[in-house]
Amino acid sequence: MLAPYFPMPADTSRNDTVLRTLAFTAEEDLLVLCHTSAPPADEEWETWLVREARREHKGILITTDGGAPNSRQRARVAEATGGKGKPRPGVALLTDSAVVRSVMTAFAWILGQEHPMRAFPRAAIDEAVVWLRVRAEPVRARAAVARLRAALSLPPIAQGKKSMP
Repeated sequence: MLAPYFPMPADTSRNDTVLRTLAFTAEEDLLVLCHTSAPPADEEWETWLVREARREHKGILITTDGGAPNSRQRARVAEATGGKGKPRPGVALLTDSAVVRSVMTAFAWILGQEHPMRAFPRAAIDEAVVWLRVRAEPVRARAAVARLRAALSLPPIAQGKKSMP
């Protein structure tokens, strides 16, 4: 069963999906996923997996305020999108949390070495998009992140620190 959709602000793109704890959209060949501070419900995670499994993207840009999938949901990623041994689009994670970066390490373990992953500070959107080597322009990725965060009632990402030391 898919998670219910919630009303979105009038300026939200028709490609945006806004759920209770996460929101996502596509910008050309880039999927943008924003998490709130709460972990996603199984139904919400399944909605995301359906979109990601379409494989119409070359990279995934994720930002989180602390929310992350649980171990069962992480395992579903491998199951729903082909598992180990299959090359996958790169993932750039935007977070200032060491705990969430650890979750990313778990994803890398589950998905194997064929899946490039890298964590960036939240303000380093441009750097992350360039690292992903996608067609989508960093300015469009920044706009998508801002739009999705607003739809989830999250504060904007402060500009400043651009890369990890």
